[in-house]
Amino acid sequence: MLKAFSDNPYKCPASVSILDFNYPSITVPNLSGSVTLTRRVKNVGFPGIYAAHISQPTGVSVTVEPSILKFSRIGEEKKFKVTLKANTNAEAKDYVFGQLIWTDDKHHVRSPIVVAAAA
Repeated sequence: MLKAFSDNPYKCPASVSILDFNYPSITVPNLSGSVTLTRRVKNVGFPGIYAAHISQPTGVSVTVEPSILKFSRIGEEKKFKVTLKANTNAEAKDYVFGQLIWTDDKHHVRSPIVVAAAA
């Protein structure tokens, strides 16, 4: 079926993880220790500089690298990494929620963060 979309052959990856999907939301269903996810974003507006603002889920530390994305043109793509680390002092709970917001002080691009700690 992929041949209908491309003349080039396609080889399926050996394994697939939900963590690798480039969804706007960030979901980690079984966090134990730490995990780093990579996301890609495309600028659909004017050039600008966006800063990351994080509301951390309870019991989880979240870092974003880089924490600033500078777009020079429409259509430009950037990658960033999000690292989530379970707080060893936190009690195991159900799902906890936070968010990552990229903003240039005029526009706000929100990604919900949903984490369930490993039992």
